Parts: sequence; structure tokens; C-alpha cells
Amino acid sequence: MSDTDAPKFDMKTFANDLVEDIEKNRIRLPTLPAISLEALLVVNDAGSSMGDVARIITKDTSMAARLVRYANSPLYRGVNTVSSVKAAITRIGFDAVKNAILSLAMKDVFTTAFKPIQARMEALWTHSVDVATKATLLADRFPHLNKDEAMLAGLIHDVGAIPILIKAKEYPVLLEKESNLDKVVDKLHMPVGKFMLARWNFDPALVEVAAQHDKIDRVPKGKEVDYVDIIQVANILSHQGSESRWAGINIEDNLACQRVGLDLVRNLDKIAEESDALSEFSSMLG
Repeated sequence: MSDTDAPKFDMKTFANDLVEDIEKNRIRLPTLPAISLEALLVVNDAGSSMGDVARIITKDTSMAARLVRYANSPLYRGVNTVSSVKAAITRIGFDAVKNAILSLAMKDVFTTAFKPIQARMEALWTHSVDVATKATLLADRFPHLNKDEAMLAGLIHDVGAIPILIKAKEYPVLLEKESNLDKVVDKLHMPVGKFMLARWNFDPALVEVAAQHDKIDRVPKGKEVDYVDIIQVANILSHQGSESRWAGINIEDNLACQRVGLDLVRNLDKIAEESDALSEFSSMLG
């Protein structure tokens, strides 16, 4: 079959099929580990205590170790090192545990057994951790923002790309030429991410991040820096030096960078190096 005879790829049909697949559970999306879901149910129960959450998490040695590292990370590091799950929850705070559990479990969502897209999925996770690290450091400068939520926002901002990559295995034209898949992911990952997070009952601020983070000309609703601003800036900085279209964005002209503060944006990599945040967060989230 010649190129002219090959069936044309239709972006709109692909998007409609993908949404229908998600709605009808026809596409096998990675899910959070069972232990994380169990812990989240306990956290959301008004009658639960820190001890109840600790008992659930302690059943999974990997999750328990990650939560202890989280409590000893640059986000919460105190005078003394905590060594138990209960002490970790006490340091983090009961209200923040939900975001912590979601962040620590998110790596398991960025997985696939389909070899042709495995490398892309791993690269997507590495990028998400980098954005999450930068977003956390940025949020630390704004008292009205929550560092845990900023980290989670960084980890989920590109989550809409996951079902697109999984669906792509049905379309050889997308797998044969990487630039074709790039275009589809670029066009659809925000609306798909918004749809997914809304279905998963994520906080509206995080749904907004998934839906808006790539809109360079976005005009924010309020005067204060918000999570979309933070993630957009972190995304721009994460792509610097790459071949991405984001690498060409001038931070001086970007509204989100201006709102966050150009001095902070210019010096963020230095701040990250001095705090050794990237290596610590990568270890913690891995």
C-alpha cells in the first residue's frame, strides 16, 4: 500500500474514541496500588486517626519506606530524623497525608508493559519528577500555596499523555514516526488529563493544572500566583536546553514567569542545587 492509499489519521476521531474507551473502561489504564487506595479511604474517613493510616501503610514496606523518606525530605526535614510511619505522618500532618500518598504512588501510574512506548513513559515520569521538584521549591516562596499540592501538581500535570500513549498501540502510523505521536500528545494531553482527574475526583486546582499548564497565553483569574503558574514556570525551566518547543520560550516575556518573579525563576536551578532537592526527591519518589 502506498502512502497515498494508507488510511488517514483523524485526530478528532482518535480523541473521541479515547474518551469513550476511558468512560467505558475499555482501555486498561495503570491504577494506584491497592495499598494506596486503602490508605486514601481511611484518610477520607472523618473518624480515622493517624494510627489508623499508619497501620494501613505499614502493611506495605515499600510505601512505608517512601513515606518515611518523604517526611525526612527537604519539604519537612526537622531537627531529628523520623524512622517510623506514625512519626512521619505526625511530621507531615494529617491533612497533608493524602497528597503525600498520591505523590508517592504516582510512579506506578507511569508504567506500561508495551515495549514500543516504555521509554517514552519512563521519560515522561523523569520529566514529571523534575517539574514536581521545581514546583515544590517555587511554592515554598508563596505562603498561600501548599508545597505538597505543588509536588503532586507537578507529578500529574502530564498525566493525560498516559492513555494517549496506551491507545497509540492501535495506530501504527503513530508508532512508526515519533513526531506524529508528539503532535497527538501535544494536542490532546491537556483535555484528556482534565477528563481523567475529574473522573478520579482530584482537587479542582489540580484538574485546572492538567487542563491549563501548556497554555502560554493563559490569563489567570486572580491576582495571586496559582498552581498553574507554578507548573508552567517549572515546565519551562525543565525543558531548557532540550529540543522541545518549550526550550525557546523567553522567560522575560512569559506571564507566569513574571507573576512568579523573574529573579526567582532565574535562580531556581541554583536553589535546587544548593538544597540537593532533585536527587532527594528523585530517590523519594522512586
